Amino acid sequence: MVDFTEEETQALLAVMHALAPEMERIGWDRPLGQLTQSDMHRLIVTAIEAFRAEMAEIASQSEIPF
Repeated sequence: MVDFTEEETQALLAVMHALAPEMERIGWDRPLGQLTQSDMHRLIVTAIEAFRAEMAEIASQSEIPF
């Protein structure tokens, strides 16, 4: 397991919020092994985009350390 920074841990909450509508669409009780390639792609892209956006937002609120 990877140790996340404080900022990354904060960004994970945004990822969970972004994935919830996709999981509602797919069905929470559906095993991951039964997802289509398209469903998996949408989940992965949604997670990565949400993480990147949240990390950018967190970084924009921080002072530049140099």
